Amino acid sequence: MRSETLIYMHRLLTTVAGRTLLSFLLLYLLLIQLCRHAFYRDPTSAFFDPSRAYEHVYSVQRQRQANDFIQAANNSVKKNPLSGPQTTMCLGIATVERPDEQYVRPALGSLLEGLAEDERKQIHTVVLIGHTDPQQHPIYHETWLENTSDKVLTYDTSNTTQFDLLVKWEKDKDYRRKAIYDYIYLLETCIQSGAAWITMVEDDTVAVKGWYPRAMAALDVADSKSTDWLYLRLFFTEKFFGWNSEFWPTYLLCSVFIVVAVAVLLLALRRLRYHTLISDWVILTACFVYTPAFILLYFMAGKLSMRPLPPGVHEMPKYGCCAQGMIFPSPVAARVVDKLRQKEVGFVDMILEAWANEEKLTRFAVVPSLLQHVGGHSSKGDDFAPAQPMSVAETIFNFGFELYEQRGEQVIHPTING
Repeated sequence: MRSETLIYMHRLLTTVAGRTLLSFLLLYLLLIQLCRHAFYRDPTSAFFDPSRAYEHVYSVQRQRQANDFIQAANNSVKKNPLSGPQTTMCLGIATVERPDEQYVRPALGSLLEGLAEDERKQIHTVVLIGHTDPQQHPIYHETWLENTSDKVLTYDTSNTTQFDLLVKWEKDKDYRRKAIYDYIYLLETCIQSGAAWITMVEDDTVAVKGWYPRAMAALDVADSKSTDWLYLRLFFTEKFFGWNSEFWPTYLLCSVFIVVAVAVLLLALRRLRYHTLISDWVILTACFVYTPAFILLYFMAGKLSMRPLPPGVHEMPKYGCCAQGMIFPSPVAARVVDKLRQKEVGFVDMILEAWANEEKLTRFAVVPSLLQHVGGHSSKGDDFAPAQPMSVAETIFNFGFELYEQRGEQVIHPTING
C-alpha cells in the first residue's frame, strides 16, 4: 500500500497536470491565508472576524478629543450667542439617560471640537433632554451643556394633554411612539431656526474631525445630482452591502462567461502553439476546478473588499442603515414632520425608507461615513440578541470609519467628489 502511494506521488510530481494541481493547491492555501489577514474587517466576507473587526480605533481617538473639549467647556464661560445671526445648519440631538455612560458628551463634543470659529457660527445646536423630568438626565445641570448649546430643549408642560401622553409613554416604555414625537419636536424646533439644512444626530455617535466642511461639500454634490432628494446620510453600516440574492443571476452569468472565456483561450493556445502541453485534462481541470475555485474565492473575499464603495457622495436607495445621522433640506424637513405625524408610531428610518420607496425620492450617503455609532445599549430597548456575544446596538457599526487615521486622509477641509 505504501509503495503504491509513493508511485502515485511520483507520477503526480513528474506530470505537468500533477505539478499544476499541486502548485494550484499551494497557491490557493496561500491566498486563503492572505484573505484572512486582509478582509477580516469586511462584514460581507467569509473571512470576517468579529473579534477583531469591531475594534474601535479612530473613534476612540475622537472620543478622547471630544471629552477633552467637553471638560474645557465645563470650565469656561458661554459665548452668547454661539451661532451667528444667519445660521446655515441646525444640529439637533435628542438624548436620554443611559445606564452606564452618557454617550451624548463625546457625541456633541466630537461635533463641535475642531470647528473653526466661523464654522461654529454657522451651526445652531439644539439638545433635547428626552425626559418628562429633565432632572433625571445626569447632564441636565452640567455646565458644558449650557456652554456648548444654542438651545437646551425640554418638553412643554403647559400642553397637559401631550405631556400626559409623554409621561404614559415613558412609563410604558413605548419607545416607538415617543421616539417619533421627539424627532418631530426637534425637527420643528430646527425648522424655526431658519437654517437651510437640518441635521439630526443620535446621542451615541462620534463624528470625524472636520465633519462639517465635508458635509457641506457633500450637500453641494447632492444638490448638483438631484433637485428632489430626501436626505444625506452621515452614517451607514456596511453589513447589508454583500452579494445580495437579487443579483445572483448576474453573478452566475458572469461566472459562466469567465469559465467559457478560459476554455476558449486554452483551446486557441493549443491550436496555435501548445498542442502537446494543453491536453484535454488540462482544459477540463482549468475550466471545472481551477477557475471555479478562484471565482468562489472572489465571492468569499466579500463584495466590499472586491468592489469597495469609492469615497464621495453616492445614491443609497437600499441597505443604508440606520438613523444615526441625516441631513435634510429645510423644506424637506417640513415634509418629514408631516409624514411622521401621519404614522405616529414606528422607527424613523423605516418610515423614511418606506416613504422614499413609494415616492421614488433620492437618498444620498457620504463615503466614508462621517459618523460612527459607539452605543453599547439601545435607548429603544432592543439589547442583546439571543446567543450573541454582542448587543444588537454594538453591531450597528461603520467599519470604514475606523480607518480614517490609517488612510492618512486630510480630515479638516477635504474635497468631496460625486
